[in-house]
Amino acid sequence: MAGGYRENKDSYSDMEEEQGGILSMLLTLAALIVMAVIVCTVVWMVSHREPRQDVGDLQIPNDPLIVGTLGETLGSEESSVPEETEEDVEPINGDVDMPFDIVDEEVTAKDVTTLRSVPSTDGINTVVGQLVNGQTLKRVGINKQTGWSKLVYRDQEVYAVTYTVTKDLDYKPESSDSAENRVSTEDGRVIIFIDCDDTVTAKEVVNLRTEPSTTQGTATVRSQLSSGEEAHRTGISPDSGWSRVEYNGMTLYVVSSYIQAVD
Repeated sequence: MAGGYRENKDSYSDMEEEQGGILSMLLTLAALIVMAVIVCTVVWMVSHREPRQDVGDLQIPNDPLIVGTLGETLGSEESSVPEETEEDVEPINGDVDMPFDIVDEEVTAKDVTTLRSVPSTDGINTVVGQLVNGQTLKRVGINKQTGWSKLVYRDQEVYAVTYTVTKDLDYKPESSDSAENRVSTEDGRVIIFIDCDDTVTAKEVVNLRTEPSTTQGTATVRSQLSSGEEAHRTGISPDSGWSRVEYNGMTLYVVSSYIQAVD
């Protein structure tokens, strides 16, 4: 009987060990399945994460529809803002050593442009002639930063403000200037003024003339403006270097570089 009890006990022990082994296997398998699910989930999330693109400071998803729509919007906004060209640059005074990009093209004046011996609007002694609309000269150099062009005139190199000339040889002035803003001088030059409204005074002492030219000498001098005295400037010609002023009830002209604006 003792032997039978020992045999039954051994059988129960074997059954318990076998059940314990199966349970451990099931728990291990379940843990592996859970880990596999977690790993697969992480891998799927990483591989399917939606990339993002930067458009300036704006974050947008890389959706073809959204990117295309935004691109069209940005494109339309950019196209509505005109790009600044070299013809829009106000001239910066320099000298003959100013660097120029080499070009070889024919240009004409948009209306009338002053030809100078140096690329500077300071002073009037540098004026060598004019180019009018319809006449052409060869442009051999251009400086886009300073707003000057180098032309060939009577076998010599001269300079003109770039925005006053054009490569469109069929260009016609958009509108004629008023008689007040388009002044012809005795030597045949045409000076075109732009309306302005400010108060100026002389840097020292400057002549006020009846025409924007010095070729007639003192014959055109009507008055003088001294430093501290004020005159009302009604027009300016950046290309020619002249200003139009009202002084003592007269419309007179003065070299722009000899005056300065009053605060």
